[in-house]
Amino acid sequence: MSLSISRANLPGSGAPKITYKGATLWTRADLMIPLKQSLKEQKSSMYGLVTWTRDGRSIEFEIPIYGFWQSLSVLFPSYILNGIYGSRIFGLTDTPLTIVARNGDQIVLNNVQLVGITNLKLKANEQIFSGNAKFVALIGNNLSPNTPNSYYTITTGAAYVDAGFAQANFKALAWTGAWGARSGFTNILTQDGWDIDWQVKFLSPDDLIDGIGPVDKFFDSCLPKISAIVVGPSLAQLDAAVDFQGNNATVGADIAADSDPLVLTDGTSTITLAVSSVIETGLVFAPGKKRIAKTTWQGTLGFSAGVPNAIAAVS
Repeated sequence: MSLSISRANLPGSGAPKITYKGATLWTRADLMIPLKQSLKEQKSSMYGLVTWTRDGRSIEFEIPIYGFWQSLSVLFPSYILNGIYGSRIFGLTDTPLTIVARNGDQIVLNNVQLVGITNLKLKANEQIFSGNAKFVALIGNNLSPNTPNSYYTITTGAAYVDAGFAQANFKALAWTGAWGARSGFTNILTQDGWDIDWQVKFLSPDDLIDGIGPVDKFFDSCLPKISAIVVGPSLAQLDAAVDFQGNNATVGADIAADSDPLVLTDGTSTITLAVSSVIETGLVFAPGKKRIAKTTWQGTLGFSAGVPNAIAAVS
């Protein structure tokens, strides 16, 4: 057997340019769009597992965002930062997301929403987006799964414009913190930067229609957790802040009763975690290491006149 191939038949290769809600997004690593069936087992009492049938489906994917601090309303949507419990997020009009490579290979996903804010690493020389932004593509509005292009359209030879790479918006600086106006906490430095885990959740199951599958998602919560090995607060100040014993330490007490806004900045940009309480710190006894261990703040939902506030603001 003799094997040969024409290079004209090789599949395309290369990084993507992404457009979504008027924003141009770039990646720092590989992006893969999985086109994977959701299957249900079908068993008989005589023969056991016989076959599978196709279930309703969605396309879940993650984008490793390159470190441009831009298009913040897209990357930090209000339906998450100021979300309403149980609300639908997809709206009445489809929102497409387009991925195109330099060679013209393109996929347009018809109906996409961001469902997971990328975790952040606020540290000098580290790209600000440490995790992946999570997205879900559902079936297009008023379409059937057996309709062509009801979820996406793949084309080749699409137009690619080599523009929009706004390196001036790149972020990789050191950030400081201030936890309210508390003594010792108004200028917090860190050993290794700040980590923010947004902890976004949606209710399960999705909004389902028999014979179609998921057509929307219901918001649950987004209450971020923020961690750092802090430099500035004293042991006594951190011991008081963690409320492990003494004031505010009653079993069953609301952690939000001892909270303040945690404001992080690199001098030009700001992230404000509206209601934040210290839930963890510690002491390290070892040579060559700082005495204070990682300190963690937990965000909670704040209210004004009985109305919930946004959990965070970014600028």
